[in-house]
Amino acid sequence: MLDILIKHGTVVDGTQQSRCFVDIGIADGEIKVIGKDLNLESKEAVNATGDIVTPGFIDIHSHSDLSPFFTKQKMQSKLYQGITLEIVGNCGISCLPVNNQCRNAITQFIGSGLELPLNNMVVEDDSISDYVRHIQRCPAATNVGVLIGHGTLRGCVMGFGMRRPTAEELQAMAQMLDRELSRGAFGMSLGLIYPPSSFGDFDEFVVLAKVLKKHDAILTVHMRSESSKIFEALEEMLEVAKASKVHLEISHLKLIGKAQWHRADELLNRIKKAREDGINVTCDQYPYLATSTNIAAMVPGWAQDGGTEAMCKRLQVPEKRLLQDIKAEMERRGGSNCVLVNSTHGKLPQYEGQTLDKIAEDMGIEPELAVVKLLVATNGGVPCDYFCLAEDDMLNIMREKFVSVGSDGYALTYDKAFLGVNPHPRSFGTFPRFLQTIRETGILSLEDGIYKITGLPAKVLGIKDRGILNVGQKADITIFDYAKVLDKSTYMNSMEKPEGIKVVIIEGKVALRNGEQVGSNIGKVVLHTKY
Repeated sequence: MLDILIKHGTVVDGTQQSRCFVDIGIADGEIKVIGKDLNLESKEAVNATGDIVTPGFIDIHSHSDLSPFFTKQKMQSKLYQGITLEIVGNCGISCLPVNNQCRNAITQFIGSGLELPLNNMVVEDDSISDYVRHIQRCPAATNVGVLIGHGTLRGCVMGFGMRRPTAEELQAMAQMLDRELSRGAFGMSLGLIYPPSSFGDFDEFVVLAKVLKKHDAILTVHMRSESSKIFEALEEMLEVAKASKVHLEISHLKLIGKAQWHRADELLNRIKKAREDGINVTCDQYPYLATSTNIAAMVPGWAQDGGTEAMCKRLQVPEKRLLQDIKAEMERRGGSNCVLVNSTHGKLPQYEGQTLDKIAEDMGIEPELAVVKLLVATNGGVPCDYFCLAEDDMLNIMREKFVSVGSDGYALTYDKAFLGVNPHPRSFGTFPRFLQTIRETGILSLEDGIYKITGLPAKVLGIKDRGILNVGQKADITIFDYAKVLDKSTYMNSMEKPEGIKVVIIEGKVALRNGEQVGSNIGKVVLHTKY
């Protein structure tokens, strides 16, 4: 007997093949049979008449590492988008590896700018094996895969100083990375605007990338620049990939600031040339015109030498050069009127939901000094939205078949009182917005669009048993109404559930039905396996 029989749906299987009208039978967490007009006994039948049946969506770029820690809150926002697997530990920032010597510093490193109320939480998972056990005790709303953040790795081995590692320290990082990859991490992420990852250099990256290559694991990168030096930043990473032969995944590909607008074709052509030359490079993207990160991203790297605490000490009496550097980065991101403060973690609540130019006006100071005041008041953590992207660039990038979709967001609760912030809408609506965008613009067929959120990310990650609909695959399945799927999240009111996502099945268990979660969280850690 089958556990679930999905009937009368329009199946888009994640391979770019044309849609077909077949039924799907599920048992023991796997797809057991696919065929027309199946008349088989099952414990549960799902009527998908008029709906699209696809593999579960894979969020290849997520920051939900700590979401399962909040056991009294259901961090549902990824599940409600149709996501069945999210890959955490991106942008050089992960919650492991950790040891007792660096635990407090790593907790502060992860917590600064986070859109979650960490309070007195301490990062507790020393390795991915501990994280697996943690998620077994406190399941996530979706399945989770793990990347090792280079910044966390560096901080664990050599602290947060702005220097090159010694030979012994680099070897220790390589060994620690090798250990975590052997235990199931999917790769390593670089966050080259975030110290201490930004303190790394070419030689360091190549050594670690060769460890990744040994495990058929990926190297993801938030590049050193996405604005005025984006082409130089791209060349740096292509050279790393060429020297190490690693699979390079460029995170949230975009062009920040008016000076770079309308250059997406130029950027994409350089990536295509690299692919033609044999460099294994793919990308991901989120479908919004505003970015989001800690306001500390405007503080130059030299002023963050030593970590968040050291940065805040420098900011208390900022020197002229520091203010000039902050102002320059602010202008690259569109100016103070384009920076929206999401949260001050309750320290300066009157400025939450306000743009930086208005905050500076209220304070009676220049915007760059307002950045300093906000960071000092919040101990270095001010998540913001930056309205600095062009729509034609976003759409041109979205057309490419080597670009996956990644939210760059968190699995969050819909409890507004608990969060106390208004996060970037990407945490609540990325995948519905992607589907809505391709439906409204026609820039991609549905088959190609589904490939970009299922089969493609599975291929990039080296996952063999998910991402397509076929007999023997894990039964991760999303069912939605393509005509009605809608992102209802906005920048001023982001915590809204999307429309049109009807059913989500995770490894043969219904996790969401009629647009609402069923029962408790059932997500676990999915481990990378070399095939």
